[in-house]
Amino acid sequence: MLGNRLRCFCLMTALMLSYSAARAAEAPTLTTALAMVRATKKVPPEYPQTAKQLHITGSLEVQITVSKTGGVLDAKVLKGNTMFSSSCMAAAKQWKFTPYVRDGAASDFSTVLLFTFGQ
Repeated sequence: MLGNRLRCFCLMTALMLSYSAARAAEAPTLTTALAMVRATKKVPPEYPQTAKQLHITGSLEVQITVSKTGGVLDAKVLKGNTMFSSSCMAAAKQWKFTPYVRDGAASDFSTVLLFTFGQ
Protein backbone atom coordinates (compact mmCIF):
# COMPACT_ATOMS: atom_id res chain seq x y z
CA MET A 1 0.00 0.00 0.00
CA LEU A 2 2.79 2.42 0.92
CA GLY A 3 4.57 1.58 -2.35
CA ASN A 4 1.52 2.55 -4.40
CA ARG A 5 1.15 5.84 -2.51
CA LEU A 6 4.81 6.65 -3.03
CA ARG A 7 4.54 5.92 -6.77
CA CYS A 8 1.41 8.07 -6.99
CA PHE A 9 3.12 10.89 -5.10
CA CYS A 10 6.17 10.69 -7.38
CA LEU A 11 4.01 10.70 -10.50
CA MET A 12 1.98 13.69 -9.31
CA THR A 13 5.16 15.58 -8.40
CA ALA A 14 6.64 14.89 -11.83
CA LEU A 15 3.45 16.09 -13.54
CA MET A 16 3.36 19.28 -11.48
CA LEU A 17 7.01 20.01 -12.23
CA SER A 18 6.56 19.47 -15.96
CA TYR A 19 3.44 21.69 -15.92
CA SER A 20 5.39 24.40 -14.06
CA ALA A 21 8.25 24.17 -16.54
CA ALA A 22 5.84 24.45 -19.48
CA ARG A 23 4.15 27.49 -17.92
CA ALA A 24 7.52 29.12 -17.28
CA ALA A 25 8.49 28.61 -20.92
CA GLU A 26 5.40 30.46 -22.20
CA ALA A 27 5.98 34.07 -23.18
CA PRO A 28 4.12 36.37 -20.80
CA THR A 29 1.62 38.82 -22.28
CA LEU A 30 2.21 42.47 -21.47
CA THR A 31 -0.54 45.05 -21.70
CA THR A 32 -0.22 47.50 -24.56
CA ALA A 33 0.53 50.29 -22.08
CA LEU A 34 3.41 48.34 -20.48
CA ALA A 35 4.80 47.38 -23.89
CA MET A 36 4.70 51.01 -25.10
CA VAL A 37 6.95 52.00 -22.19
CA ARG A 38 9.45 49.36 -23.38
CA ALA A 39 9.28 50.42 -27.06
CA THR A 40 12.53 51.95 -28.30
CA LYS A 41 11.63 52.10 -31.99
CA LYS A 42 8.06 52.65 -33.21
CA VAL A 43 7.54 52.48 -36.96
CA PRO A 44 4.22 53.94 -38.15
CA PRO A 45 2.45 52.04 -40.92
CA GLU A 46 1.99 53.67 -44.31
CA TYR A 47 -1.59 54.69 -45.09
CA PRO A 48 -2.52 52.44 -48.05
CA GLN A 49 -2.98 54.59 -51.15
CA THR A 50 -6.36 53.06 -52.06
CA ALA A 51 -7.71 53.59 -48.54
CA LYS A 52 -6.46 57.17 -48.57
CA GLN A 53 -8.06 57.92 -51.95
CA LEU A 54 -11.38 56.41 -50.84
CA HIS A 55 -11.19 58.22 -47.44
CA ILE A 56 -11.40 54.89 -45.60
CA THR A 57 -10.61 55.13 -41.92
CA GLY A 58 -10.24 52.41 -39.36
CA SER A 59 -7.91 50.52 -37.12
CA LEU A 60 -6.12 47.22 -36.90
CA GLU A 61 -4.94 45.19 -33.90
CA VAL A 62 -1.72 43.24 -34.36
CA GLN A 63 -0.45 40.71 -31.82
CA ILE A 64 3.33 40.53 -31.71
CA THR A 65 5.85 38.27 -30.01
CA VAL A 66 9.01 40.07 -28.93
CA SER A 67 12.31 38.21 -28.56
CA LYS A 68 14.69 38.22 -25.62
CA THR A 69 16.80 40.78 -27.49
CA GLY A 70 13.85 43.12 -28.17
CA GLY A 71 13.12 42.41 -31.84
CA VAL A 72 9.75 41.27 -33.14
CA LEU A 73 9.71 37.52 -33.83
CA ASP A 74 6.15 37.14 -35.04
CA ALA A 75 3.13 39.27 -35.86
CA LYS A 76 -0.48 38.37 -36.65
CA VAL A 77 -3.62 40.38 -37.27
CA LEU A 78 -6.24 40.00 -34.54
CA LYS A 79 -9.00 42.24 -35.85
CA GLY A 80 -9.71 45.29 -37.93
CA ASN A 81 -10.00 46.40 -41.53
CA THR A 82 -7.92 44.01 -43.63
CA MET A 83 -7.15 46.80 -46.08
CA PHE A 84 -4.57 47.95 -43.53
CA SER A 85 -3.06 44.49 -42.83
CA SER A 86 0.05 44.49 -44.99
CA SER A 87 1.22 47.98 -44.00
CA CYS A 88 0.59 47.29 -40.29
CA MET A 89 2.37 43.94 -40.38
CA ALA A 90 5.39 45.46 -42.16
CA ALA A 91 5.55 48.29 -39.61
CA ALA A 92 5.05 46.04 -36.55
CA LYS A 93 7.94 43.78 -37.57
CA GLN A 94 10.30 46.77 -37.44
CA TRP A 95 9.47 47.78 -33.86
CA LYS A 96 12.13 47.33 -31.15
CA PHE A 97 11.74 46.97 -27.40
CA THR A 98 13.85 46.97 -24.28
CA PRO A 99 14.30 43.30 -23.32
CA TYR A 100 11.83 42.02 -20.73
CA VAL A 101 13.54 40.52 -17.68
CA ARG A 102 11.75 37.73 -15.82
CA ASP A 103 13.28 35.89 -12.87
CA GLY A 104 16.64 37.53 -13.59
CA ALA A 105 16.80 36.48 -17.25
CA ALA A 106 15.66 38.05 -20.52
CA SER A 107 12.39 36.57 -21.75
CA ASP A 108 10.21 36.71 -24.85
CA PHE A 109 6.86 38.45 -24.39
CA SER A 110 3.75 39.14 -26.41
CA THR A 111 1.54 42.22 -26.67
CA VAL A 112 -1.01 43.85 -28.92
CA LEU A 113 -0.34 46.95 -31.02
CA LEU A 114 -3.20 49.14 -32.22
CA PHE A 115 -2.76 51.07 -35.46
CA THR A 116 -5.34 53.75 -36.38
CA PHE A 117 -5.84 55.37 -39.75
CA GLY A 118 -7.52 58.72 -40.41
CA GLN A 119 -9.29 59.13 -37.11
